[in-house]
Amino acid sequence: MSRRRRKFSSGEDGAGWIYADLFLALMIVGLGSAVITSSSPTSGAVTTSAPPTFQLSCTEFPVKVPNNLSGSGGAQIEAAITSEISKRGWSGETAKPGLVIVFGGFSAGEGPGDGDRRAQGIRSALRASTPLLQKVEMRSGGASSVTVNGKVNSVGGAGTFLLVVYLLFNGADLVEDCTR
Repeated sequence: MSRRRRKFSSGEDGAGWIYADLFLALMIVGLGSAVITSSSPTSGAVTTSAPPTFQLSCTEFPVKVPNNLSGSGGAQIEAAITSEISKRGWSGETAKPGLVIVFGGFSAGEGPGDGDRRAQGIRSALRASTPLLQKVEMRSGGASSVTVNGKVNSVGGAGTFLLVVYLLFNGADLVEDCTR
């Protein structure tokens, strides 16, 4: 018969690991409580304000594009937009153009696609003509006439353009009939 030796382990073998685990836990708790937060107000009152939130008005309005954009054409467009903002009782700080659809006219032998291509081609000149249109979303289309707020507006023939402008407004919730 062979003799087997039984190995007895004492609690001393695991005691070192228990102390190491305890030390690690205390370090984590200690580091976690060392985070300092300041809840006292600073000497100067700091106010932060959120950027204004604008809402898109569904009441659009037409603006005829003048023949000479590089001259006074941009000023005429800007005056028409500013006039509409004032007519609504808003100011330049609370309202600005948000969406502009540029419609290009076309001749008898052409189609809406020709007017649309012309409208796409004039968008950069429109942006350059007035600061009001520099950061505005612009879409294009070709048409001989466009209905704006129930009224038919003529775009014209080749080389003529009509803007349909939608304003962004920062203020009380707008109450408009957007189902027309």
